[in-house]
Amino acid sequence: MAFTLSNLLQGMFKELGQLTVSKATGGSTTTVVDTTILNRYADDAMKEGAMFVVRDAGGANAAPEGQFQRISAYVDSTTTFTVDTALTVAVASGDTYGWASPRYPLQTMIEMANDALRGLGDVSLIDTTTLDTAAAQTEYTASVAWKRARPYRVDIQTILNDSNDNRWVETKAWEWIPAAAGSTGLLVFNFQPIASRDIRVWYKGPHGLLNAYSDVVNEAIDPELAVIAGALKAAEWQNSRTQGSDQFLLQKINKLENMLMQRKAETPITRVKRQSKLLVVGPDSTSLDYITPPPRP
Repeated sequence: MAFTLSNLLQGMFKELGQLTVSKATGGSTTTVVDTTILNRYADDAMKEGAMFVVRDAGGANAAPEGQFQRISAYVDSTTTFTVDTALTVAVASGDTYGWASPRYPLQTMIEMANDALRGLGDVSLIDTTTLDTAAAQTEYTASVAWKRARPYRVDIQTILNDSNDNRWVETKAWEWIPAAAGSTGLLVFNFQPIASRDIRVWYKGPHGLLNAYSDVVNEAIDPELAVIAGALKAAEWQNSRTQGSDQFLLQKINKLENMLMQRKAETPITRVKRQSKLLVVGPDSTSLDYITPPPRP
């Protein structure tokens, strides 16, 4: 099961002690009703906090499970939360929901989650759509996304019209030409590739931005590592707001820093290692960069 932005945010709020979980007794696409909390909170006590549908009562991971929105109102006499934007499906009796304190605004937490993921370091990525080989062409305009670090592997497709049998062949006969900020670089081959083939580029880059509740955290990152890193970012943000006046928050930050260090050691991010280029010298040396489509078995 994918670990999504919703899962990450819920984990961050829990780690910070800001998420209260209960079961709804009713609701709609814009409201959550929970009669079990009558007379427990003042009107609008949760306003500007976040509302999560943690689990769908049907148990099939169906909508609105995972969806979240900002709380725009709370009325104690009817124990009704109202959210600012409608969910795709109405909340039903028995759905597990959670509300998070307005101390950590939802949009800020999304930003902290993205900052944390990028702060954990680059992840291994592959681009198979930007470039195709062309006749009489050895120089290709590279994607700006590849410029963060020199691509570490290039493959060329050798079989066409079969999505399950591309027969990718790695070539080491290429050079990377950088460019000015915001400009595209060049991927230059030292031979003429066969035309009309996909070029697969392996590179490292920052984690993509997450915005929707269902956006997936890159599987190379351990979920618990992501939660700890996100909670630490949020706690540091809150500490800056209070100018270090909250001693409990300072202790929490110290604990999270230690947890992060330990989790990084236990669950490092999986990254594909760059392979070295080999030079074979001698009468029997053979170039591995002359690409010929392999025969089908």
